[in-house]
Amino acid sequence: MFSLRTPVDVKSGEQIYIQYDLDKSNAELALDYGFIESNPYRDSYTITLEISESDPFYGDKLDIAELNGLGETAYFDVVLNEPLPPQMIPYLRLLCIGGTDAFILEALFRNSVWGHLELPLSPDNEESICQDEELVKREKLSSRLKVAIGVRVGEKKVLQQIDDIFKQREEELDGLEYYQERRLKDLGLVSDNGEIIFWES
Repeated sequence: MFSLRTPVDVKSGEQIYIQYDLDKSNAELALDYGFIESNPYRDSYTITLEISESDPFYGDKLDIAELNGLGETAYFDVVLNEPLPPQMIPYLRLLCIGGTDAFILEALFRNSVWGHLELPLSPDNEESICQDEELVKREKLSSRLKVAIGVRVGEKKVLQQIDDIFKQREEELDGLEYYQERRLKDLGLVSDNGEIIFWES
């Protein structure tokens, strides 16, 4: 026999409501309970990012991620009309480090590298995170199920928002201040008009 208990009086025939975990997305509600809500807060998408074991800097990147409360795999819940999770962009920048940017992975920077990753590192690195197609790949869900369609619509909105955010970032690349410029300013090697100061011996 199924029964419910309530701390308040309920009249016979009166409609009652059950709260299903406020943190669940429509996809989770559909899987767990077979329905979705029209609340846009439920339209979210979980992005899974991972440090590849084939990355030549795998050990350094994993160490940095773990020092900052993340791991080899990180999950980020992106909610429609909400900003991206605060650690998502630094983690993406970490994943995309390579080439001449790899100096930042040295042990010398280990305690400060995450702070540097919260700001643009280099034009190449920033362009890499904006063009990461893995963020927007998603299989189409079956159109035969009404619930699945509802989930798909919500996820599509969130994925479109992610795509728009990175397209906008890509348009702003030329106007960003990168690590090299910030470091030269900190060392007093840039004049007021932005030119590098060379010291004569």
